[in-house]
Formats: sequence, C-alpha cells, structure tokens
Amino acid sequence: MTRRGTLQTAKRLKRLIVLVAFLYICSYLVGWYLIGLKSPVAVQFSEEASQAVLTEQPFRLIIQSLREGDLVKAILITFLVNLTIGAFLTTTLPGILPVIGALGIIATTLVRGFTIGVTYPEVLSSSPAAFVLGFGTLILELGAYVFSGAAGINIALAPVSPRKFGVESRWAAFKIAWRDAARIFVIVVILLASGAVWEMTLMFSMLRAT
Repeated sequence: MTRRGTLQTAKRLKRLIVLVAFLYICSYLVGWYLIGLKSPVAVQFSEEASQAVLTEQPFRLIIQSLREGDLVKAILITFLVNLTIGAFLTTTLPGILPVIGALGIIATTLVRGFTIGVTYPEVLSSSPAAFVLGFGTLILELGAYVFSGAAGINIALAPVSPRKFGVESRWAAFKIAWRDAARIFVIVVILLASGAVWEMTLMFSMLRAT
C-alpha cells in the first residue's frame, strides 16, 4: 500500500471527506452556540458527557498510567481506543449496511460534533496550556474521524451505485470500497497516533507540573 495510492483514494473521496468535515463543524458550532447561551439542555448534556468520560474505564486507566509515570502505556491505550472504537467501530464498520449504515455514520458524526461543541469551550478557555492541548487534540482526532467516516459512507453507498467504482457487480463495488477504506486508514492511523502522542505528552507534563 503506497503513499500515492492513499493520496489518490483520498482525492477520489474528497466530496465525502468535505461532507463529513462540514457535519462536524456545523454540529460543533451548534453545541458551542447553545452552551454559550447556557441552554439547560446543552448544560445538562455537557455535564452528563463529561461525567461519563471521567468515569469510563479507558480514561481512568489512562490517568492512572500518567500518574504512575507510564507515558508510553497511556499513549498506546489512547491510540488503540480511538482507533478501534472512535474510528473503526463507530464510523467505518456501520458501512457494511447499505444506505442505513451511511445514515448511522452521519448520526454518529452529528452527535459527536455536538458533544465536543458543548464540552470543549470550557476546556479551551480554562488556561493557555489547556487550549493548546485541547485544540491540537481536536484537530488531529476529529481529522482522523472525518476520514474514517468518509470511508464508512463510501462503503455503505458502494452497493447502491457500483458503476461509480467502474464495475457492474454490487459485491465487487463493496470490496473495492473496503480496499479504499484500508488505504484511508493509513491517514487515520497517522492522525490518531499523532493525536495520542500530543494529548498524552501534554497531559503528562501538566500533571507533573501540579
């Protein structure tokens, strides 16, 4: 799998990539706007989302690893959780269901973008260090999910319009779409690995400073 093949695939999926990015931006802005207005629904959603993250086992294990000085373990856990759950299971695998899978991925994208929109403003405004940490993580991780979501939608739509893949068979188009996803995941892996290193290294430094 060459870098050229990955870039060519990303270029072919440009419209889907732009679509998913647009959905993330719009849902984020809606969440940001509502939390700025102190909407009761947005405030409650933010509190519940923050509490859920803080009490989930992966996050607790990551914090424990950082406090014990095991930065590499924290990076690996963050990367693997984001890759398997954040990217593959929620925004690519649903594509196995024609059309319905695409709608599911879009719904996941909107909910995730809204959740970040209502929770991140407080993080970004808490301190300059938190802003750097949160902004970098946001760009890298959401960037990865944009690509994984586009790959999933591409898979879901492949059986509907196989001719766009240069074939007549729906099954052949489905397999080509999965091959496209494999190429796209090179970008996803790079972004999530970079995001995990960025996030955990800065969190480690901030914990050490306290």
